[in-house]
Amino acid sequence: MSKKDRTIFAPQIPVWRMRDIITELGGVGPLTEKLIAKGFFPPGPDTVQGWVTRNSVPGPWSPAVLALALEEGIIKSPKALLKHFRMTETESPAP
Repeated sequence: MSKKDRTIFAPQIPVWRMRDIITELGGVGPLTEKLIAKGFFPPGPDTVQGWVTRNSVPGPWSPAVLALALEEGIIKSPKALLKHFRMTETESPAP
């Protein structure tokens, strides 16, 4: 393969619909304020907006965001996360 040939990687489809969860938590600004109120160091400027754009929350922030969603009643229990789980038509949830 020559240097001029481009390698195009298939995009990864997000597993969780984090964009919906962040929106239900009030959006970018309110979520940042809630994280700060819980004692977390504030995320950098435009960090949370990047999460919404990518529909993905980095691993270290996932427990904090999901805990907020549980506290706010957006997610009733950890099993309720399946509602936000994006699956292909051929897959089925485990019993």
